[in-house]
Amino acid sequence: MGGGRKNLKRAVEEESVTLQQGQSIMQVVDLRGSNLIEVMDANGQNSLAIFPAKFQKSMWIKRGNFVVVDESGREEAAEFGRKVGCVVTRVLFHEQVRVLQKSPEWPEIFNSAKLGNSKDEVQQAQTSQTEEYENSSDDDGLPPLEANTNRLRPYSSPSNTDSDSDS
Repeated sequence: MGGGRKNLKRAVEEESVTLQQGQSIMQVVDLRGSNLIEVMDANGQNSLAIFPAKFQKSMWIKRGNFVVVDESGREEAAEFGRKVGCVVTRVLFHEQVRVLQKSPEWPEIFNSAKLGNSKDEVQQAQTSQTEEYENSSDDDGLPPLEANTNRLRPYSSPSNTDSDSDS
């Protein structure tokens, strides 16, 4: 295992997070692909950040997660017309977010953000899906499905019951 992955795993195990100069906590708004993510800062402003390749196959993020971002080159990127202005330096996990929420470094805008789906939200999603299924008709105005001609039917020999009964 290379030194980079060891350091990543060691950073994950730490509960306390201290922000350096030019770093801030941001929330993931959208995953854009190609290691690009859209993040929202404490002012509610969205920007693009790059998710470095060193995190590949060791850490994953999804919408709503929190990350520590180095935004020192944000103004420079805006001057030169580049879209990516931030670099993710750390992914914050559930325990780290809980500790940070109690600290003064945590932005007020993220206090209303939920860390996970509550039972009520899951139940509402399930009931809306069942209602949608019940309200939709079976055919939805689409033509019937055609048989799949790419599969060969197994060979079935015609049964001759007459020849068996004669002998």
